[in-house]
Amino acid sequence: MVLAQDATTLDVPDVAWSSFAPELLLTAAALVLLLVAIARGRQLLVAAPTGVVAVGLGVWLVSTDVVVPGAVAIVWGLALPAAVFAFPHRGSLVQAWGAGVALAGALVLTGWQFVTVLGDGAGGMTPQSALAGALANDGIAFFTRITVYLTALIVLPLGYGYLRDRRINRAEVEPLLLLAVVGMAALGTANDLITLFVALEVLSLALYVLTGLARRDRRSQEASLKYFVMGAVASAILLYGMALMYVATGSLSLPTIGSVVALAGTNQLVSALGLALVTVGIGFKVALVPFHLWTPDVYQGAPTNITAFMAAATKAAGFAAVLRLYLVAFPGLQGLWAPVLAVLAAASMLYGAYVALVQRDLKRMLAYSSITHAGYATIGVVAVTDAGLSGTLWYLLTYAVSTLGAFGCVIAIERRRRGEVALVDLRGLGRTSPAVAGILALCLLSLAGMPPTAGFVGKFVVFQAGIEAGWTWLVVIGVLSSIVAAFFYLRIAGVMFLETADDDRPLPASSLGLTTGIAVSATLVVFLGVQPQAFLHLADAAAALVR
Repeated sequence: MVLAQDATTLDVPDVAWSSFAPELLLTAAALVLLLVAIARGRQLLVAAPTGVVAVGLGVWLVSTDVVVPGAVAIVWGLALPAAVFAFPHRGSLVQAWGAGVALAGALVLTGWQFVTVLGDGAGGMTPQSALAGALANDGIAFFTRITVYLTALIVLPLGYGYLRDRRINRAEVEPLLLLAVVGMAALGTANDLITLFVALEVLSLALYVLTGLARRDRRSQEASLKYFVMGAVASAILLYGMALMYVATGSLSLPTIGSVVALAGTNQLVSALGLALVTVGIGFKVALVPFHLWTPDVYQGAPTNITAFMAAATKAAGFAAVLRLYLVAFPGLQGLWAPVLAVLAAASMLYGAYVALVQRDLKRMLAYSSITHAGYATIGVVAVTDAGLSGTLWYLLTYAVSTLGAFGCVIAIERRRRGEVALVDLRGLGRTSPAVAGILALCLLSLAGMPPTAGFVGKFVVFQAGIEAGWTWLVVIGVLSSIVAAFFYLRIAGVMFLETADDDRPLPASSLGLTTGIAVSATLVVFLGVQPQAFLHLADAAAALVR
């Protein structure tokens, strides 16, 4: 009887399903798409029951006044059987449409969260925690979801024809992509060390496999192995640093660590060692110098659509973890980590821009460019202000859309050449394919920070936050790095528009999906540069944190 009474008094935490509704949808979609792939010629045996369950769940949610999630469930439940009917012998199209509808639904659910759960009615944001504090539904989570979901939604049409041409459009691609997206979104919501590490490993394991997707390509296999080995070492270092932080503070919760770590009774030596190891591990994930060594080889060897996804989405997720760790867990140790991160940012901006100057392969050039942009985003982190936080989140979004557009043009060129795209392969592209050359030049100008593109607004925001926080020398280095970077971006434009094309060079590929993805990216680059006010307001609202 005593045991029964004790059992009835157990405190079961309330699960706020709305706080991670987008991730629930994507996880379910990934599992169902795997089952559909396994079913092969009997996809309808999986799609029909799944559709019935999803529609039933949606009707029940609508009847309980949870309208938007219910509508999303109904749409996805109807879309999957419809895709099976429409493409009975093209399983790759079923996978692509199923994943695309799920990602669109996740974006809708993210907007619904902001309006009904996080919005305070005055344009601001009210942070909330979930799962007994393990998840944080706040500004970092909101902006990370937008960036990651939008990136994956654009990558799907960009890469479909490319994977088909290389005969690597296997059924596991879309489920792995969705699982990587779930890990990235979870990384943005992680509010304790365990959740953060698990999310990091979920996205990393999926990316290891996606990097080695081209089984017959030695470079792809080498990139996957190098990424896996170096990623495993970095994860081990990160985990050991987290263990030391737990030893020093006695807690896994990031807000609790933040309130305890600077107290006089806390072992400062253990805390400093833990902070150092965490910095090494997280520096690998966002490719800060000197933890960047994996980046050029992995970017070059991976399938180009996967490279585009890693360059845009992984950067956003990695910096979500950086912001969460340093602004929530380690603000009391700011005197230790801020100068270190500032030096790493300066080294990344200078080294990435300098080495990119001597590259001839376009993917390696964009890889070193990504290292440079990691340094720019870090300026907002070391500012340790709301303006710095919102500036970094905004910068990651502008970098994502610019990078996707650039890699989309690389995919169009590579699909015709069936090989690496070197600088010489761009000769005269402005005359033979003015649309592709124009969009590539536009995206490169955005990466260089030229007005009136999205990249200009992104750099302006983070540089302004750095100056206001007193990091003028770091901003000066950022400006110098931008000048150097502009040289190799403009050199590409010069090769395309000022040189003569070879007569035997094939034109870039063109398909509905590829054209749509590139056009959406280019449109966002222009729109976010000319009319950034709405998203800047969202970024300012996203400065709210669960502390």
